[in-house]
Amino acid sequence: MFPPVQGPASNDAAVRSTDSDALVSRYSAARLGYLSDNYSHHFLSSQQRRSTERRPPLINIGTHARTWAVDNLVEQFLDLHATTDDADSARCQVLSLGAGTDSRFWRFRNQWQQLRRDRAWPCAKWVEVDFAAATATKARTVSSKPELKELLGGNIKIERGGLGISSPLYALVPGDLRQLPDLAAYLVPGASSAPSAPPPLDPSKPTLLLLECVLVYLEPGITDALLDWFCGMFSAPGNAIVTYDPFGLDDQFGIVMRRNLALRSLSLPGADETPTLASLSERLKLAGARGPGGAMTIKQIRDEVIPIEELQRIAKIEQIDEVEELNLVLEHYAVSWANVAPSKTNGGPGHEEDSLQIGLRRRDAA
Repeated sequence: MFPPVQGPASNDAAVRSTDSDALVSRYSAARLGYLSDNYSHHFLSSQQRRSTERRPPLINIGTHARTWAVDNLVEQFLDLHATTDDADSARCQVLSLGAGTDSRFWRFRNQWQQLRRDRAWPCAKWVEVDFAAATATKARTVSSKPELKELLGGNIKIERGGLGISSPLYALVPGDLRQLPDLAAYLVPGASSAPSAPPPLDPSKPTLLLLECVLVYLEPGITDALLDWFCGMFSAPGNAIVTYDPFGLDDQFGIVMRRNLALRSLSLPGADETPTLASLSERLKLAGARGPGGAMTIKQIRDEVIPIEELQRIAKIEQIDEVEELNLVLEHYAVSWANVAPSKTNGGPGHEEDSLQIGLRRRDAA
């Protein structure tokens, strides 16, 4: 059913290894209480389970802020499209490219079941895409863990020789983002080389494109093609894009960072295209996102967005002495977002035409 586990065979393995780093960081943050994540541990390899150590406070704090910000935007998107019934027309979609071992689907599904019983789950399909080597491992894990399987909506199918999963609510698709025509054929209907199985995405539904630490590893032309494709293919009101990436790496911090990554056979071909914070949101506008958008550094998000009560809570978990180093790192990572098109109202009194839009909001503007 599943392909054999294979060792690294190309430079792509170096990029995949960054997901392992992120997984261990999420697990560390969750274990200490920074995050509520009851699912990441399922994706740890046996070697990671034996060797996983607590991450430094700097990493845990950064992981918390990054996760909080992206979660906040995803939650806004889901809330905007939630209804009190199961009307299919009200449902939305999430497309997560380079998803790796991300557990966000399971975390949100569980949260919705526990806390949102008055509102139907709004996501018609949550689709994750990554290299085949990554999806093969994830498919094997998901299919063998009852805690993961039970949230997929039943009728789970293992596809493409064990490389993917399809279910009523979730799909795991192997694909190379550099081969967009081939990938698009499996994601949306209408491609000339479409597979026999129905594509998991409906371009007429409001869709959120999620890209976490993905674009910096792609050549600028590939990034442009991906963003252009999304903005052109998914035209429904309410479409949105959320990205997380490092930026401004032309300073001493960036030089040291690139040098360290080179020791792991990693390069950042997309970094030079985003020298400033403004360039992150401008990239989304150039791709065709016509609605409101923005970008904030992780430091800004901690300083201006995350609730004071939440910051006070996590401050009790660990003592951090390297405050200057923490701020330097957080100033070089950012979350950007864009609403692809001006949105129509979802009905009801008091709603404005742009009511179906997401964005991080400063505490003083709340």
